[in-house]
Amino acid sequence: MSDKVLFLVAALTSLSWGLTGIFVRLLPPISPILIAAGRLFIALLVVLPIILLLQNRQYGLAIVYRRPIAYLLASFLVAYYALATVAFQLAPVAEVALLLSTPPLFVLALRCLFGQKPALFELSGALLALGGMVIIMLPKLALGGHLSIQQIIGDLTALGAALMTALYAFVFKQLSEKGKAPEASGVALLTFTLGSVVLTLMVAASTNAANFALLDARAVYLFIGLGVICTAIPTFGFALASKRLPAIITASISLFIPLFAGIFAYLLLAEKLSTNFYLGSLLVIAGVIMIIRQNNTNSIK
Repeated sequence: MSDKVLFLVAALTSLSWGLTGIFVRLLPPISPILIAAGRLFIALLVVLPIILLLQNRQYGLAIVYRRPIAYLLASFLVAYYALATVAFQLAPVAEVALLLSTPPLFVLALRCLFGQKPALFELSGALLALGGMVIIMLPKLALGGHLSIQQIIGDLTALGAALMTALYAFVFKQLSEKGKAPEASGVALLTFTLGSVVLTLMVAASTNAANFALLDARAVYLFIGLGVICTAIPTFGFALASKRLPAIITASISLFIPLFAGIFAYLLLAEKLSTNFYLGSLLVIAGVIMIIRQNNTNSIK
């Protein structure tokens, strides 16, 4: 596969993930756990036959399913999907997408927690990103601001989802350095399986007939789009790009997601963004880029 095709895959991955909030917001106001469960179940139905047809993957998949650490990694991702769904239901799509692009900040914090001293360039990037968040949030929290409790919960939930992604990346990186990391596509499939089962059981335990009463034909199509376009395709597109493209390119995929999310939210949901959001976004993205670049420089050395 040529580099041009891989760059196209990377771009489509950002585009697909950028649509996630749109699909969630267009769905009826049902339980976010039900949405996450349906999303992962549809993704499982799509990717399972493909994985099983690839004979060279079956043995590796069986190994992944027997490793306890793979279930921990999958649990982080399942929690991410559930929390991100809640966030998209409660807060503006572009804002949530921006907060979901901050895992490098949390990874940096985890490294500090485990005694790995960050570089000055990384600390500068972290301060820049945090400053961007303050610029976005402070006017809404100030006297006379218009940030509702619902939006605060949505933003905090988005940060919780970003933390789950950071925990996954941090643990996976530690395992990779020791040569003990499970196969990435196997973890993705395990995530879809585990999430489908666990989240469905959670839905069954808190059955609300009103949720299912709202599921008309339009909702079914939206579920399919969320599971296929925003979950199955970008998950494996990212895995493919990660293997063949430079790390700095694949790390940048997540940085374009807020841009696409903001465009789609404006066009399809009529969400308007403030000047503070644009300025804060530039600082957040610049800070994250600084952290990513420093990490890639260290890995090359």
